[in-house]
Amino acid sequence: MSFDERPQDRPQSPAPTQYQLQAGYGYPQPAYGVRRDNSNATVAMVLGLLGLGTMFVVLSPIAWWKGNQALAEIDAAPGVYSNRGMAVAGQITGIIGTVLLILGVLFVAGLLLFAIVATSS
Repeated sequence: MSFDERPQDRPQSPAPTQYQLQAGYGYPQPAYGVRRDNSNATVAMVLGLLGLGTMFVVLSPIAWWKGNQALAEIDAAPGVYSNRGMAVAGQITGIIGTVLLILGVLFVAGLLLFAIVATSS
């Protein structure tokens, strides 16, 4: 560089090359960052398992309802929640427990009807 040249007169170097990001391990990234758990799905599964495991089947219709509610929330916001399986498990255990509850109520009603008929004659 001579005395007549100024640093601004020199040709500028080209901009640094921008490299594209490489895909990491072939796993797709979630659309909205880290996916979280839906609390209704967890509640549905816990109530359904409690209803079937302890034979306290009164909880089963609640588990079925909460499972349906959780599935609706998960389907309304795809990519946000990660525990769809828990919602389905709560829904299925709720359905099974509700069927057992109905069969139990019918059985008790049949026994009462039989006892009433047997004592009246």
